Amino acid sequence: MNLFASIINTATRFTRYIALLVMASMMFFITFGVVNRWLFTPIIGDIELVQLGMVVLIMCGLAYTEQAGSHIAIGLIVDRFPVKVQKIFEIFTNLLTTVVTLTIGFIYIGVALNHQNHMQLSTGLLNIPYYPIDYIIVLGFVMWGMQGLLKLVLPIVSIFQTDQESRKEV
Repeated sequence: MNLFASIINTATRFTRYIALLVMASMMFFITFGVVNRWLFTPIIGDIELVQLGMVVLIMCGLAYTEQAGSHIAIGLIVDRFPVKVQKIFEIFTNLLTTVVTLTIGFIYIGVALNHQNHMQLSTGLLNIPYYPIDYIIVLGFVMWGMQGLLKLVLPIVSIFQTDQESRKEV
């Protein structure tokens, strides 16, 4: 189980660094584009590149956001329940997150393959194909789902490990 968690967390760390690199690149590119627009001539396709960069940034940041527990959560009602009921809600939400995100990720593989092989969609000005971005979307949703699965499985495994350790002591 530790190996599984280590692999998922390492992959999440990798996607986080991609998101940070894209964010820094976008910051410099936007600054350069604005300055260049004032002093010289505008950069052709700068808006398209920033839009594609935003997709990469968001998709690569989803798994880290799940790992850090930074997604928006509304605990107005759930926080008033007993701790056991809160744990049940937590298991249910982690299960739902895992199922939905992995389903979207696996369905989107078909979309990416379709865009790559049959529907050659690309940006309007620079003609950048969409299918590499589709694969990044797949990566983002699958990694988010794996983090949800990790949050679902680790507490269950720790319960069984604690139970086995208590039996050894007796």
